[in-house]
Amino acid sequence: MKKILIVDDELGLRSLLNSLFSEEYEVYLAEDGEKAIDIVKNNKLDLALLDMRLKNMDGAEILENIRKYDQDIKVFILTAFTDPKKMNILNELNIEGILQKPFDIFELKEKVDSVLI
Repeated sequence: MKKILIVDDELGLRSLLNSLFSEEYEVYLAEDGEKAIDIVKNNKLDLALLDMRLKNMDGAEILENIRKYDQDIKVFILTAFTDPKKMNILNELNIEGILQKPFDIFELKEKVDSVLI
């Protein structure tokens, strides 16, 4: 079974995405960057859905740390904010794409499935 990490500080969104993906994938949840990095260190994951704005570090910092442990994990960024500098950094870190919040969950599901299947 493929493994997905969902990183978002909003409990409601984490729960919604967990429900959306948990029937087909093994889902790991993190509410902050430290927990996300710890999960990646200790598990071989296939894909991460990563919020750009979190309390303790931003998505680019988390992704830089994740890449130290796993160069192959696929990553989609979920964000309501676009900072051109951060977007350039993220693209250099080899992401699958960026979805603007609010996003269509069915579109997200299709994108995830297309990358993992």
